[in-house]
Amino acid sequence: MDAVLQPFLSFFKSKPGKFIIAGGLLIVSSEIVYELYLWARKPAKPRQKSCEVFFINRRKLAQPLPSPQEFTYEHINRIISYINRAEKSICLAMYIFTMREISEAVIRAKKERSVVVRVVTCESMVGNEGSHLRDLIAEDIKVQYKYKSEYLMHHKFCLIDTDWYCANCLLEYHTEQYGEPTKNMQHTMFDKAVMSDRAGLLQRFGSSCARCNPSNRPKQAVPRRKKSHDPLPKHGVLIAGSSNWTFPGLTTHWDTVTISSLPELIDPFAAEFQRMWYELNDPLKEHATREPLYKTRRGMEGAHS
Repeated sequence: MDAVLQPFLSFFKSKPGKFIIAGGLLIVSSEIVYELYLWARKPAKPRQKSCEVFFINRRKLAQPLPSPQEFTYEHINRIISYINRAEKSICLAMYIFTMREISEAVIRAKKERSVVVRVVTCESMVGNEGSHLRDLIAEDIKVQYKYKSEYLMHHKFCLIDTDWYCANCLLEYHTEQYGEPTKNMQHTMFDKAVMSDRAGLLQRFGSSCARCNPSNRPKQAVPRRKKSHDPLPKHGVLIAGSSNWTFPGLTTHWDTVTISSLPELIDPFAAEFQRMWYELNDPLKEHATREPLYKTRRGMEGAHS
């Protein structure tokens, strides 16, 4: 074996052999340096903003210029893009909801990805002929409101993939923020429940959640989306503002939409949604909302009551 290798060893010890080795090392080194240079020049992936504010009658200029349809639907498509990324839950509190495209995205989330959808609305909007709440009800999505309430449920916000408080965490949060309710400070049913029906709150919301017990956080064994999918922030997002989910409300009005993943913004809205979920707990009836004279009938009931 030594006799076979000897000519090669002798060659590489010679000047031509050393030159070839040095040249090879130079080529390999230059390739490594070039790859490192390309890696260093690669633009960093833009960090997702934790809070953005959009004004409805203002558009962002983009290149290439968007089509008229894309230009008009910029804010609508943005909301749909977030709903399309929902994996766990959608909690929607909306006064007026007439956007068919958003309704279809919510229904897809429930049917195709088993997303839990909860909706709180106002009784005054139940009989709205253009409302797509009835389409949600037809898909067995739970929609709640307060029957014959003297106050409007006028909120316009949506929580996507945010944590759900158990009763203990909900009580702790409200006590931290507003203090312990007293006999003279029972403004709402929830305040009264904090005072005298904590068992009912525990029955409604349970005693453990992902907030106080991280092991309760659901784990997905099989990814539902492709690797290229842009996931939502870990603790979800809040979409809130002055806009109803209507075509003019999301295209032309002087309105705003804020989208945020900041816990400081998400937590108050999450707790407030559950307070409404406890109080505005009259489920809608699909057959009633589809009656042509529903609003007239309700007006007559009010007149006779």
